[in-house]
Amino acid sequence: MDGLAKWRTPSRGDLAARVAALAAHPRYPDAARALAANMLAVGETDKALDGIFKDAGRYVATMWAIYLHTAGGLTLPRLKEVCASSGYLSPGRARALLLYLRHLGYFEPVTEGMRGAPARYAPTDAFVAAWGAHLGAALDAAAIVEPAVAEVRGRLHEPAVFECLARVQGEGLLATAQNADQAEPFTRIFLHRYAGLQILFTLLTGDRTAFPPAGPIPFSTTATARRFGVSRIHIKRLLHEAQQEGLVQCRDDGSVVLSEAARATIVFLYAAQIAQLIASAAATEAELSRAA
Repeated sequence: MDGLAKWRTPSRGDLAARVAALAAHPRYPDAARALAANMLAVGETDKALDGIFKDAGRYVATMWAIYLHTAGGLTLPRLKEVCASSGYLSPGRARALLLYLRHLGYFEPVTEGMRGAPARYAPTDAFVAAWGAHLGAALDAAAIVEPAVAEVRGRLHEPAVFECLARVQGEGLLATAQNADQAEPFTRIFLHRYAGLQILFTLLTGDRTAFPPAGPIPFSTTATARRFGVSRIHIKRLLHEAQQEGLVQCRDDGSVVLSEAARATIVFLYAAQIAQLIASAAATEAELSRAA
């Protein structure tokens, strides 16, 4: 676990330096490509997760739902508060997404609101299994650049490890969320548009020679629409908007070329995700060691 020790400092400036160093790591392209591929794979094996991966709002609301459960209890007012303060989604959408998580069978009420107190919700066994598979797939990718992560990944089946990692991840996201510009074109189009994340995953795994792909990426609108359950028109509009913003070039043969600006954004985003995964694993390992 010595490899994780150097990740156990919470300073934002320190984390920023590590993001830059991680992006320069020789195994970073393999880890980043694996992260995108692994998210596609877990979504394809679990339709409920596939629905959560449709956009960043659904994803972070789910992350904060389990975080709040581990940090005092999940209620609708607490979920609204954390969603609104982050800037990722509105309080109104927080309500809709809690209903969606209940519809998926991922969360259920464990207490009814009494004397003005809000109802409290808890994750189901189905959610713990699915989210654990998702976290495991993400940590597998992070382990490519920091093999010590595998120790925490191997213990995810332990409730204490799962809950600690989920809480630490939520805390890390809250610490950085307000610095993100949700209206920035790349974020608005690929992270917040329906199925935008999955389209991005597809583009990033379409070329195994470079990450992010530097040349034309083979892309089928029809196959992608069928794969993610969206219309061809929706995908074409998304890519057209991305092209108007200078993020991609859509070629006559159907292939897509990422712009240099888009590639730079992707390098940073994926390096930041992997850095946060490793830092979360390090904090989890340290906390569990102190409690032992």
